[in-house]
Amino acid sequence: MDIGSLIKKVIKREDSLDIQESFNIYNLLRARYVSTQTVQLFKNFVHDVGWEIILDGFQKNFEKQIKNLEELGKKFRIIMPNRPPMDVKFATRINDITDDYIYKKIYHDLVAQLMSLIHAVRSTSTNDNLRNIIIQDLIIHFEDFDTLYKFGKLKGWEETYPVYKISINHLEEQLSTSEAFHIWDHITMRYEQIELISIFSSFAHDTEFKVILQHGLYIYNRQVKDLEQLALKLNVPLPNRPALPVTSPIDPETITDKFMYRIILSWELASLDAHVRAIIETIRNDSLRKLWTGLLNAELAYYDKYLKYGKMKGWTRVVPTYGEPVT
Repeated sequence: MDIGSLIKKVIKREDSLDIQESFNIYNLLRARYVSTQTVQLFKNFVHDVGWEIILDGFQKNFEKQIKNLEELGKKFRIIMPNRPPMDVKFATRINDITDDYIYKKIYHDLVAQLMSLIHAVRSTSTNDNLRNIIIQDLIIHFEDFDTLYKFGKLKGWEETYPVYKISINHLEEQLSTSEAFHIWDHITMRYEQIELISIFSSFAHDTEFKVILQHGLYIYNRQVKDLEQLALKLNVPLPNRPALPVTSPIDPETITDKFMYRIILSWELASLDAHVRAIIETIRNDSLRKLWTGLLNAELAYYDKYLKYGKMKGWTRVVPTYGEPVT
């Protein structure tokens, strides 16, 4: 049994919005307006045909997301930011604005958008439909980011980054220092999570909650084994493994399921942040960035289910409501 089958009993709540979610819609829409205008502006100065095609793809994705956010704003009566012009055109081209420069500006714009999106995922806890929309936007945005990075590397627009000097030189691309760190950091994080969940599993009172904890242990143990093998292959030092769980003398009645649930939820949020940082800072190896993307997508799915389960149990925080939708 896994967490997905356990949340089927969740009763659908009113389609309401909390106060942070209303701001998330406003803030994401404002950012998307700026991103669209930035792409429209820079398309006037692009020289490379392939680069222009990629920017067109980004703009189409931005426009789809803007449409969805505008509909949500109208549905929940949220004051919307001012809309930008329909397009930005110049009669002349300025050769001093190079494709390399445009790439770097778009790159930093996409990174800023990633930070806004992951924050919106973290802080959208009341409206499940809205959270799913933002998660899908985040996944598409990461696909755009990956496309951008690979194109920039192909064109030679990427910078040279510090190399992890003690890695074994049998890779197509050398390992950077940030990439070596994130391998080590993820293993350390999973070790700590496994140790914590193992302890909580012995304290859990609710049978379903105990099953969820045990399932989480299975997933994390499987992931950490793969990461350990990767670290050994790339000559990245491994941290000390957690101690084996033992029976605690603490009275389990003093630790409630609600308390344990919220602690693990905070670890889930920390994991999401770690995956996002790893993807952004994996600047040499496409295969490694693909690994982090897979972990992020799995974590997003699990987090969504875990949050819904906590809402069913009444263990999550109840954020003040913004308002009901227009009917």
